[in-house]
Amino acid sequence: MKNLFGLFGKRGSGTTDAVTCAPSVDGLIQQLGDRDGVTRERARRSLVSLGSPGVEPLLQALKNKKSRVRFEAAMCLRDIADRRAIDGLVEALGDRTFEIRWVAAEALINVGRPVVPVVLHALMEHADSTWLRDGCRHVLTHFAGLDLRAAYHIEHHPAWVDFDLRDVLSPVIKALEQPGSASRVPVIAVRALDFFPTTAMPRMDRSVMPH
Repeated sequence: MKNLFGLFGKRGSGTTDAVTCAPSVDGLIQQLGDRDGVTRERARRSLVSLGSPGVEPLLQALKNKKSRVRFEAAMCLRDIADRRAIDGLVEALGDRTFEIRWVAAEALINVGRPVVPVVLHALMEHADSTWLRDGCRHVLTHFAGLDLRAAYHIEHHPAWVDFDLRDVLSPVIKALEQPGSASRVPVIAVRALDFFPTTAMPRMDRSVMPH
Protein backbone atom coordinates (compact mmCIF):
# COMPACT_ATOMS: atom_id res chain seq x y z
CA MET A 1 0.00 0.00 0.00
CA LYS A 2 2.86 2.35 0.88
CA ASN A 3 4.56 1.80 -2.47
CA LEU A 4 1.33 2.22 -4.41
CA PHE A 5 0.27 5.55 -2.99
CA GLY A 6 3.54 6.95 -1.63
CA LEU A 7 2.00 7.67 1.75
CA PHE A 8 5.19 8.99 3.25
CA GLY A 9 7.05 11.22 0.85
CA LYS A 10 10.79 11.74 1.17
CA ARG A 11 11.38 15.36 2.09
CA GLY A 12 13.99 17.30 3.96
CA SER A 13 13.01 18.95 7.24
CA GLY A 14 13.10 22.43 5.71
CA THR A 15 10.75 21.48 2.88
CA THR A 16 8.39 19.65 5.24
CA ASP A 17 8.07 22.73 7.43
CA ALA A 18 7.06 24.71 4.35
CA VAL A 19 4.07 22.47 3.65
CA THR A 20 0.84 24.31 4.47
CA CYS A 21 -2.76 23.18 4.46
CA ALA A 22 -5.20 24.77 2.06
CA PRO A 23 -7.56 27.36 3.67
CA SER A 24 -10.77 25.76 2.36
CA VAL A 25 -12.36 22.31 2.32
CA ASP A 26 -12.17 22.21 -1.49
CA GLY A 27 -8.49 23.05 -1.27
CA LEU A 28 -7.87 20.32 1.27
CA ILE A 29 -9.68 17.83 -0.96
CA GLN A 30 -7.40 18.86 -3.84
CA GLN A 31 -4.37 18.32 -1.62
CA LEU A 32 -5.46 14.72 -1.07
CA GLY A 33 -4.28 14.11 -4.62
CA ASP A 34 -0.90 15.77 -4.15
CA ARG A 35 2.12 13.70 -5.15
CA ASP A 36 3.82 14.52 -1.85
CA GLY A 37 2.93 12.26 1.09
CA VAL A 38 3.44 14.95 3.74
CA THR A 39 1.01 17.29 1.99
CA ARG A 40 -1.59 14.55 1.74
CA GLU A 41 -1.18 13.56 5.37
CA ARG A 42 -1.61 17.11 6.63
CA ALA A 43 -4.66 17.66 4.46
CA ARG A 44 -6.11 14.38 5.73
CA ARG A 45 -5.56 15.38 9.35
CA SER A 46 -7.20 18.75 8.76
CA LEU A 47 -10.25 17.14 7.17
CA VAL A 48 -10.57 14.63 10.00
CA SER A 49 -10.33 17.46 12.54
CA LEU A 50 -13.07 19.29 10.66
CA GLY A 51 -15.38 16.33 11.25
CA SER A 52 -18.97 16.33 10.02
CA PRO A 53 -18.71 19.37 7.68
CA GLY A 54 -16.12 17.46 5.68
CA VAL A 55 -18.21 14.33 5.12
CA GLU A 56 -20.11 15.40 1.98
CA PRO A 57 -17.01 16.70 0.14
CA LEU A 58 -15.16 13.52 1.10
CA LEU A 59 -17.98 11.39 -0.28
CA GLN A 60 -17.60 13.22 -3.58
CA ALA A 61 -13.84 12.66 -3.43
CA LEU A 62 -14.54 8.96 -2.89
CA LYS A 63 -15.77 8.92 -6.51
CA ASN A 64 -12.75 10.77 -7.91
CA LYS A 65 -11.14 9.21 -10.99
CA LYS A 66 -7.74 9.23 -9.23
CA SER A 67 -7.21 6.24 -6.96
CA ARG A 68 -4.92 8.27 -4.70
CA VAL A 69 -7.73 10.74 -3.94
CA ARG A 70 -10.25 7.96 -3.36
CA PHE A 71 -7.86 6.22 -0.98
CA GLU A 72 -7.18 9.36 1.04
CA ALA A 73 -10.90 10.19 1.19
CA ALA A 74 -11.63 6.70 2.51
CA MET A 75 -8.91 7.15 5.12
CA CYS A 76 -10.54 10.39 6.29
CA LEU A 77 -14.00 8.83 6.43
CA ARG A 78 -12.59 5.90 8.38
CA ASP A 79 -11.37 8.25 11.10
CA ILE A 80 -14.44 10.51 11.11
CA ALA A 81 -16.82 7.51 11.37
CA ASP A 82 -19.99 9.42 10.44
CA ARG A 83 -23.19 7.51 9.64
CA ARG A 84 -23.88 9.77 6.66
CA ALA A 85 -20.95 8.13 4.91
CA ILE A 86 -22.39 4.61 5.06
CA ASP A 87 -23.88 4.50 1.55
CA GLY A 88 -20.77 5.90 -0.12
CA LEU A 89 -18.48 3.56 1.79
CA VAL A 90 -20.59 0.55 0.86
CA GLU A 91 -20.24 1.56 -2.80
CA ALA A 92 -16.48 1.83 -2.25
CA LEU A 93 -16.42 -1.84 -1.26
CA GLY A 94 -16.67 -2.45 -5.01
CA ASP A 95 -13.78 -0.14 -5.92
CA ARG A 96 -11.30 -1.59 -8.43
CA THR A 97 -8.38 -0.81 -6.07
CA PHE A 98 -7.84 -3.29 -3.24
CA GLU A 99 -6.46 -0.74 -0.75
CA ILE A 100 -9.55 1.44 -1.15
CA ARG A 101 -11.87 -1.52 -0.64
CA TRP A 102 -9.99 -2.47 2.53
CA VAL A 103 -10.07 1.02 4.06
CA ALA A 104 -13.76 1.41 3.14
CA ALA A 105 -14.51 -1.83 5.02
CA GLU A 106 -12.56 -0.61 8.04
CA ALA A 107 -14.43 2.71 7.87
CA LEU A 108 -17.76 0.88 7.93
CA ILE A 109 -16.63 -1.18 10.90
CA ASN A 110 -15.75 2.05 12.73
CA VAL A 111 -19.24 3.45 12.09
CA GLY A 112 -20.77 0.45 13.84
CA ARG A 113 -23.76 -1.86 13.73
CA PRO A 114 -26.05 0.45 11.63
CA VAL A 115 -23.96 -0.44 8.57
CA VAL A 116 -24.97 -4.12 8.65
CA PRO A 117 -28.42 -3.92 6.96
CA VAL A 118 -27.00 -1.58 4.30
CA VAL A 119 -24.23 -4.09 3.55
CA LEU A 120 -26.78 -6.90 3.33
CA HIS A 121 -28.92 -4.83 0.98
CA ALA A 122 -25.86 -4.22 -1.24
CA LEU A 123 -25.35 -7.97 -1.45
CA MET A 124 -28.95 -8.35 -2.59
CA GLU A 125 -28.44 -5.89 -5.47
CA HIS A 126 -24.79 -6.32 -6.44
CA ALA A 127 -23.74 -9.86 -5.55
CA ASP A 128 -22.36 -10.25 -9.08
CA SER A 129 -19.35 -8.11 -8.08
CA THR A 130 -16.51 -10.22 -6.69
CA TRP A 131 -14.92 -7.10 -5.25
CA LEU A 132 -18.06 -6.04 -3.41
CA ARG A 133 -18.69 -9.57 -2.09
CA ASP A 134 -15.17 -9.67 -0.65
CA GLY A 135 -15.59 -6.25 0.95
CA CYS A 136 -18.94 -7.19 2.45
CA ARG A 137 -17.46 -10.40 3.85
CA HIS A 138 -14.73 -8.32 5.52
CA VAL A 139 -17.35 -6.15 7.24
CA LEU A 140 -19.81 -8.89 8.16
CA THR A 141 -17.09 -11.18 9.51
CA HIS A 142 -16.17 -8.47 12.00
CA PHE A 143 -19.73 -7.90 13.20
CA ALA A 144 -20.30 -11.64 13.51
CA GLY A 145 -17.22 -11.87 15.73
CA LEU A 146 -15.61 -14.47 13.50
CA ASP A 147 -12.22 -12.77 13.25
CA LEU A 148 -11.46 -12.38 16.97
CA ARG A 149 -8.26 -14.42 16.77
CA ALA A 150 -6.92 -12.69 13.67
CA ALA A 151 -3.78 -10.68 14.42
CA TYR A 152 -5.13 -7.61 12.60
CA HIS A 153 -8.39 -7.72 14.57
CA ILE A 154 -6.58 -8.05 17.89
CA GLU A 155 -4.43 -5.02 17.07
CA HIS A 156 -7.10 -2.73 15.60
CA HIS A 157 -10.50 -3.67 17.05
CA PRO A 158 -11.93 -4.31 20.53
CA ALA A 159 -12.65 -7.91 21.46
CA TRP A 160 -16.44 -8.23 21.62
CA VAL A 161 -19.08 -10.51 20.17
CA ASP A 162 -22.71 -9.71 19.38
CA PHE A 163 -24.11 -13.23 19.56
CA ASP A 164 -27.37 -12.21 17.86
CA LEU A 165 -25.43 -10.89 14.88
CA ARG A 166 -23.22 -13.97 14.83
CA ASP A 167 -26.27 -16.19 14.42
CA VAL A 168 -27.81 -13.92 11.77
CA LEU A 169 -24.69 -13.25 9.72
CA SER A 170 -22.89 -16.60 9.85
CA PRO A 171 -25.04 -18.14 7.05
CA VAL A 172 -24.34 -15.11 4.84
CA ILE A 173 -20.61 -15.32 5.45
CA LYS A 174 -20.61 -19.06 4.81
CA ALA A 175 -22.42 -18.49 1.50
CA LEU A 176 -19.89 -15.80 0.54
CA GLU A 177 -17.06 -18.29 1.01
CA GLN A 178 -18.59 -21.02 -1.17
CA PRO A 179 -18.65 -21.49 -4.96
CA GLY A 180 -21.68 -19.99 -6.66
CA SER A 181 -21.98 -17.23 -4.07
CA ALA A 182 -23.15 -14.65 -6.64
CA SER A 183 -26.45 -16.49 -7.06
CA ARG A 184 -26.91 -17.81 -3.51
CA VAL A 185 -25.94 -14.82 -1.39
CA PRO A 186 -28.83 -12.49 -2.33
CA VAL A 187 -31.41 -15.02 -1.10
CA ILE A 188 -29.60 -15.57 2.19
CA ALA A 189 -29.05 -11.82 2.63
CA VAL A 190 -32.83 -11.28 2.37
CA ARG A 191 -33.37 -13.77 5.18
CA ALA A 192 -30.77 -12.02 7.33
CA LEU A 193 -32.48 -8.67 6.79
CA ASP A 194 -35.59 -10.03 8.52
CA PHE A 195 -33.65 -9.64 11.78
CA PHE A 196 -33.51 -5.86 11.40
CA PRO A 197 -36.38 -3.38 11.81
CA THR A 198 -38.08 -2.49 8.54
CA THR A 199 -36.55 0.71 7.20
CA ALA A 200 -36.33 2.31 3.79
CA MET A 201 -33.07 1.04 2.36
CA PRO A 202 -30.92 3.57 0.46
CA ARG A 203 -30.45 3.19 -3.26
CA MET A 204 -26.88 3.15 -4.48
CA ASP A 205 -26.05 6.09 -6.76
CA ARG A 206 -24.18 4.04 -9.29
CA SER A 207 -23.81 0.44 -10.27
CA VAL A 208 -20.90 -1.53 -8.93
CA MET A 209 -18.78 -2.88 -11.75
CA PRO A 210 -18.95 -6.69 -11.71
CA HIS A 211 -15.64 -8.50 -11.42
